[in-house]
Amino acid sequence: MEDVYKDIRPYTDAEAAAVMPVMAQSPLVASSGKFLFPDREEGYLPELISSCRSIDEFQDKVISKVVLRDLELTHSSLSYSGLESFINSDGSVEKFVLLSTHRDIILDPALIELTMFSNNLPTTEIAAGDNLLDTPEIEAVMRANRMIKVVRSDNPRVVYTTSKVLSSYIRGKVSSGERSVWIAHRSGRTKDGYDRTEQGLLKMLDMSGTGSFFENFSELKLMPVAISYEYETCGALKVLEQITKARQGYYHKQPGEDVNSMLQGLRQQKGRIHIAFGKPLTKEELLKADSAQHNDKFRVLAKIVDERISGLFKLWPTNYAAADILSGSDNYLRQGLYTAEDRERLLERLRSETEGMPSEVYNGLLELYAAHLNKK
Repeated sequence: MEDVYKDIRPYTDAEAAAVMPVMAQSPLVASSGKFLFPDREEGYLPELISSCRSIDEFQDKVISKVVLRDLELTHSSLSYSGLESFINSDGSVEKFVLLSTHRDIILDPALIELTMFSNNLPTTEIAAGDNLLDTPEIEAVMRANRMIKVVRSDNPRVVYTTSKVLSSYIRGKVSSGERSVWIAHRSGRTKDGYDRTEQGLLKMLDMSGTGSFFENFSELKLMPVAISYEYETCGALKVLEQITKARQGYYHKQPGEDVNSMLQGLRQQKGRIHIAFGKPLTKEELLKADSAQHNDKFRVLAKIVDERISGLFKLWPTNYAAADILSGSDNYLRQGLYTAEDRERLLERLRSETEGMPSEVYNGLLELYAAHLNKK
């Protein structure tokens, strides 16, 4: 039987085992190994990867160890809420499409996986753009970690065809109860701090449905998820990209830019992190979207997801301090939502991160931190 999903699905255990030696040669693995395990021999991480013979073994022996070590070096705490939504009354595990905020290329899905793994829940499959797969080695790392490849293209016909396949694959995984799927609610990380769901993503998910709008999304079981970092990863680079695009009308990534962002996201200090798993969208919410006219259904549904994510997002002292700095007030300081020390730490972070960059980046970074308090 033809494997219609072969080009996009995660590797099987046999395929993963076959590419482990290729994966071990990735420059991303080499750089990560030096940073995370400086006290180990240079070949420690590549050899650990080469010893794996299945995806579960790879996630257990490598991925969980790498993420835990990164957190040990670069964060002060990781908390989470809402995992009870995965457990049915009979003790079985429910499967969902996790519509998640997107702030870091690697860490967003990695932290989701670590949280699930640490709580004895099945890890999800991860939808990620093929623009991140710069080399065969990086593709091996991602697809051996249950990554689904999302094909990006400027050709509308290619986008349509591959989107239908992707939509069918995701629906089959979730509706069959085989596995949950994580997917960012927008293409690319948010550059301004406003976590907005793209209607195009919702339309892609709907493409494989055979019933009504309500029936199609009921089958997918959408769960909003918000990942909140005390210190934004790659914040200055995100703002610089946004400013460049506004000035030129476009932004072309340089070769290796995504890999650099992956490494910087791993290495930067992140402070506290909270993952909030929301309750799945209700029948009433889906009916509200379905009652709208034609394409407005997707607009209304996107707004419902955005409101849910906004309610889940955890605000840190950095967010409150940035809002006060921008407004020239001490409103949140007087409410005890941050301290003078919190403010100074944020300012020092911003000064360091934007050194040598245009002055607009500094202000843009403040606006990124304050976005959830200054909703547009």
